[in-house]
Amino acid sequence: MKQPFGIRVLKWFVALASTGMFVSIVLAVLDIGPHFMGGERVTRLDWLHIAAPLVAVIGCVMASIAYAFAAGKPYSRHLVMAIFILIIVYASALGALHVLRPTIMWRAIVNASLFGCVAGWYFYFKPNVSGYFRELATR
Repeated sequence: MKQPFGIRVLKWFVALASTGMFVSIVLAVLDIGPHFMGGERVTRLDWLHIAAPLVAVIGCVMASIAYAFAAGKPYSRHLVMAIFILIIVYASALGALHVLRPTIMWRAIVNASLFGCVAGWYFYFKPNVSGYFRELATR
């Protein structure tokens, strides 16, 4: 089965986004540009201590997703969903520890939940995409 168009587009997007994640960490280390979390301006040190670890992990997962999409690996859709789960767990944990402001925590949780639901529909319920992954799993 031919790779769905959305997967072909996402393959390039996640490769570029992964690169962008690591560039953003380098820019923060060099103190270039503003630093935002959840749409709110934060200090450079706050960003490096709170957001940078999550950004680094998500950058690695995105690179893995780009590889998995390009190589036709059936587990790639599970990696996509792992990003949203990771964001929700990370925001919840830091919010519970009072490391994150409640507004930033809730924005991260809501955004990850909404985009995670859309991604879940696309990767698991959209007929042509779920058929593509079923075919990959039987290879």
